[in-house]
Amino acid sequence: MFGFKIGLRTIKTGISVFLCILISLLFHREMYVVSAITAVFTLREDMINTLTFGKHRVAGNTIGALTSVVVIFIFELFGDSDMVQLIAIPLTIVVMIAVLVRFNFQEGVVGATATLLTIVFMIPEDSSYVYALNRVVDSFIGMGVAIGVNYLLPSKMETVLSAVQQRFNKEDQQELD
Repeated sequence: MFGFKIGLRTIKTGISVFLCILISLLFHREMYVVSAITAVFTLREDMINTLTFGKHRVAGNTIGALTSVVVIFIFELFGDSDMVQLIAIPLTIVVMIAVLVRFNFQEGVVGATATLLTIVFMIPEDSSYVYALNRVVDSFIGMGVAIGVNYLLPSKMETVLSAVQQRFNKEDQQELD
């Protein structure tokens, strides 16, 4: 259609984001951004890769959230002065990455670091523990949605979509002639 290729994975991604937003609205979740992003990162070309990336994404967000709690505790103990931040945050990130790598969740490192830094620097101090918990819950929602969509719309449907795509391309070409 108009020279754009829209494959099954693209459609599954759109459906997954729609469902994450819908679930968040139905259950009055504060935000749906984490579940939607997790669904996008998780959804892959097949179920094996979807499960693998989902596991890494949820592990990363969970470890990042737990690590943020450690950093917040360090701030409560020593204050959150520039010097404490300069020492505590990089050291904590190094330990967090080492833990993720040790348990074979390397693909979760970026998500874990983003979670940690978001909670520590962008969430009000009185809300950070709740946000950390919600981020983990939303990660599970996004992963579950992506796995469900990938399961319900298996890759075999790619041939059906390809045929529809070819028909649109032929119609577009005929209109140009």
